[in-house]
Order: sequence, then C-alpha cells, then structure tokens
Amino acid sequence: MQIIISGRHFNVTDEMKAQINERLTGILEHKSLKISTVRVILDQEGSRSLAEVIVNIKNHDIEAKAESYDMNESVETVIDKIEIQVRKYLDKMQDHHRERFDKDIVEASSVEDEEMVEEEDFA
Repeated sequence: MQIIISGRHFNVTDEMKAQINERLTGILEHKSLKISTVRVILDQEGSRSLAEVIVNIKNHDIEAKAESYDMNESVETVIDKIEIQVRKYLDKMQDHHRERFDKDIVEASSVEDEEMVEEEDFA
C-alpha cells in the first residue's frame, strides 16, 4: 500500500506526515482490503484548511473531504470519515458472503430432509 501525502499552498511537516501515515496504516491494514494507493491532499486557502483522502481499492474508491479553520482538525475529521466508510465497505463484503453461505446451508438441509422423507416412504 502506497500512501501519497501532498500539500497545496501548504508545506506538510514530517511530523504531520508521520501522524497521517500511522493513523491510515492502522485503519487500512485489514487483510481483505486490496488497496493499491492512498492519496492525501492537504490544502490551505486563506483561513480555510481542506483535507481530502482518496483510497483506491480494487474495483472501488473511497473518498472523504473535511474543511475547518485548523489543519489538524481537518485531518482528524477526514480520517474519521474514511474509517467509517472502510468499516461500511467491509461490512457489505462480509454480509454478501454470509448471505451466500446461509443459502447454501438452507439448500443442503432441505435436500437432506427430502431424502429422509423419501427413505421413510419406502420403509
């Protein structure tokens, strides 16, 4: 996973890069996420601070934006938003597989029940 941190009209400090890397790595380290790149764009326009994160997952992109008057607050907010979206994405992936698994179990048990009924009829 490659994390690219860039600043527009703003110099990103090494401390801020380390903090962002640490938080994003902790959130995005799940095994089933096939992440190619993570792009973090920090923008300072006058007194407004904008933070944007784009996570490129195989067949899916997750994006979040946050704006405030403090850059650290914008970064924290956007990372929290990404965390929520990643959790929702993982839940959808798990639910999808769970539903298919449940259907297979129901079908298998109904076939076994039918076979038992047929055997009882012959006895």
